[in-house]
Amino acid sequence: MSTRDPTRPRVLMGAYAFGPSDEPEASAGWAFAAAAAVDHDVWVLCRSRFVDEIAERLGADATLAEHLHVVHIDLPDWVFRAKRHAWDLYWYYCLWQMLAARTAKRLHAELGFDLAHHVTFANDWLPSGLAGMPGVPFVWGPVGGASRLPIWKLRHWLGARGVAIEVARIGLTSLPRWIFGDSSARSASVVVAQNADVAHRFRRARRVVVEPNASLDRASLPERVPCATGGRRAVFVGRLIYWKGASLALEAMARKDARDWTLEIYGAGRERSALDALTSRLGLGDRVLFLGHRPRHEILESMARADILLFPSMHDQAGWVAAEASSMGTPVVCLPLGGPPTLAEPNAFTTSLHGDIVGNLVTTMNRAAATGGTPHDRWSSERLPALMSDWYNDARA
Repeated sequence: MSTRDPTRPRVLMGAYAFGPSDEPEASAGWAFAAAAAVDHDVWVLCRSRFVDEIAERLGADATLAEHLHVVHIDLPDWVFRAKRHAWDLYWYYCLWQMLAARTAKRLHAELGFDLAHHVTFANDWLPSGLAGMPGVPFVWGPVGGASRLPIWKLRHWLGARGVAIEVARIGLTSLPRWIFGDSSARSASVVVAQNADVAHRFRRARRVVVEPNASLDRASLPERVPCATGGRRAVFVGRLIYWKGASLALEAMARKDARDWTLEIYGAGRERSALDALTSRLGLGDRVLFLGHRPRHEILESMARADILLFPSMHDQAGWVAAEASSMGTPVVCLPLGGPPTLAEPNAFTTSLHGDIVGNLVTTMNRAAATGGTPHDRWSSERLPALMSDWYNDARA
């Protein structure tokens, strides 16, 4: 066993997505690991996807490299080649967690960890390879997945296909959540929930805290300079799929009280043609602009100039775009579902789902634009070292 510093506990992290990149999940894994390495010696189990970026970052920071050790593990190439559909991610992830469990056992015998922490892609209905290591306290999360949406109330915007998928999703994840999620929660000394829905689902765990995985560099966000031209301007950012709520945003734009609004839509997806048709049918062609995939800095600049971020997503666990907009001081109009209301604080303007939902959304848009927002550092990555030390000290106690 290698020589250890008794003042720095040893932590083993599982991070399926991990690396200094623009991808939120991988970036979160990197931020949490770097934060833990401030006061701990950290070993991270991850895939080799960002191996070059990780090596470059560690090569540029000797102090971080001394305390953050990355162990790349991958399944055989023939298994990876079997991934041909989006849903193949789930069985592949389960197999990877089995590999992580075996690797964790070997490393623990060699190094003797004081704590295990499952960080990224922590989905509450999928297994964790680090849960239940004998004699090793376990921190689980930030974990998401338990949020449910009121399907009947939102059926019009979900569409028949969306309703069917949501019903199937609830049915297919309930048993695995009971098997894997409840087991991980029982093993955990601390459960870190992405949002209030997840916290409620695992409320009987020893300790549950709500802390999304957002980790932003405030200095990298542009200063807020609302556009001074006439009319009001909303920005929508997200994949054009049924549960992101773009059709709900378009219907809001067609209401009488929203006629002075324009909407810029960033993102692409299978619903694009249907949204084009809806835009034409509602007579919004001169007030709605589809911009597709754009560089992150361009989207941030657009949000900084907008009156609001219009984000009526129906079950986002932790939509980082809400945190980015709110951090700049851009009001975020969202539904009272999943993670956006938490990530958008203190600039969240939540729409009621009672009565006329489209009318409620327009009223909230106008109120948000009139009220404005306040820039803040709530989701700065600088908050993480203190938070994680608190979780780790409690778990080890």
